[in-house]
Amino acid sequence: MTHRLPARRWIRASSALLAVLCWATTGLAQDPMLARQREQGSRLALELRSQKPAENLTNSGTLRIRDPKGRRRELPVTIVTLVDDQRWQVRYEAHPTQSNAPIESLTVSFSTNAAPRYELARSEPNAPMAAPPRTIGPDASAEPFAQTDFWFCDLGLEFLHWPDQRLIKEELSNGRLCWALDSFNPSTNGYASVRSWVDAEFHALLRAEAYDRQRRKVKEFSTGSFRQVTTREGRDLWMLKDIRIRDEFRDTRTELIYDLPEE
Repeated sequence: MTHRLPARRWIRASSALLAVLCWATTGLAQDPMLARQREQGSRLALELRSQKPAENLTNSGTLRIRDPKGRRRELPVTIVTLVDDQRWQVRYEAHPTQSNAPIESLTVSFSTNAAPRYELARSEPNAPMAAPPRTIGPDASAEPFAQTDFWFCDLGLEFLHWPDQRLIKEELSNGRLCWALDSFNPSTNGYASVRSWVDAEFHALLRAEAYDRQRRKVKEFSTGSFRQVTTREGRDLWMLKDIRIRDEFRDTRTELIYDLPEE
C-alpha cells in the first residue's frame, strides 16, 4: 500500500528539506572562500613574522603610562636588538626612577617558524647578585611588562604565529590602504582573536585590535610615524617613532616613545 502525506504535511516536509539543501549548498559555496582567506592569511602572517631587523641596534626610549585615574608616569627603557642568521632577539630593559624599584628586563627571541620565546629577569636594588632569568612559556605570556599595558605576547607579536590566519578584506585605515588580517588563538590563554591592519604598499603592521571570547575588545594597538635615520656605519634605516597600546577594560594607556637621532 502506498502512503501519501496530507497536503499540508507534505508542504512542510518539502520546505524543511529545501531549507536543509539550501544550508548545505551555502556551506559548500563558502568553503572555497574560507580556504582562500586562510591561504592568503597564512602567507601574509608568514611574511610579517619573517621581517628580520637589518642589523644589531641599541636604542633608548620612554614608556609613558596613564592609569585609570589619569595619573601619568614615565619609565626610561633601553631596547637592544641582536641579529644572527636564523634568529633575532629584542631585549627591553625598564629602568624605574624610584631607587627601591627593580630593573626589569624582558628578552624576546624571534624566528620565522617558531613561536617567540621570553626570558624575564629582575634585578632587585642592593641585592648581592642578580637573579637568573626565567623562561616564560606561551601559557603565561599574557602578563604585563614592567607594570605597563604591554603584555609579553604583545611585544612578541605572538598572534602572527597562531595557526588560523585569515585575510578578510582590503580597507582604509588611517588614510592608508590596508589588508585586514584576522588571527584566531587555539589556546585559552590571552586573547581569543586579533584583527590587524597591514599596509598594502609597505607590508607594515599599522594597527591591531585584540578581542576576548565574548568578542569584546580588550586592547587596541597602533604604530605612530616612521622616520629615516642614518646609522653610524652610514646605513639608512626606517625607524618607528612610537607605539601606543590601550587597555579598554582598565582604561589605561601606554606609549613607547623611541629616542631617535636628531634630524
